[in-house]
Amino acid sequence: MEAEILIEIRDSEKKADEIIERAAREKESILQEALRNSSKLMSAKEEEIRKLHEKKITDFKDHAKLIREEKLAEGKIAARQMQLLAEKKIPNAVEFVLKRFEEMI
Repeated sequence: MEAEILIEIRDSEKKADEIIERAAREKESILQEALRNSSKLMSAKEEEIRKLHEKKITDFKDHAKLIREEKLAEGKIAARQMQLLAEKKIPNAVEFVLKRFEEMI
C-alpha cells in the first residue's frame, strides 16, 4: 500500500513536471510571437512616420515654392509699374533738363 502511494506521488510529480515544462514552452512560444509581432508593428510605425515626415517636407517645399512664385510675381508687377511711371516722367525730365541747360546758356 505504501508502495502504491509512493508510485502515485511519483507519477503525480512526473505529471506536474510535464505540465510545468509544457507551460514553460508555451510561455516561451508566446513571448517569441509577441516579440515578432511587436517588431513588425514597430517597423510598420517607423515606415508610417518616415512617410509622414517626407509628406510634410514635400508639402513645406511646395508651400515655399508657391510663396516664392507669388513674391516674384508681385516684384515683377511692381517693377513694371515703376518702369511705366519712369517712362511717363521721361518727357518732363527731358524738358526740365533742356530748360536748365537753356538757363545756363
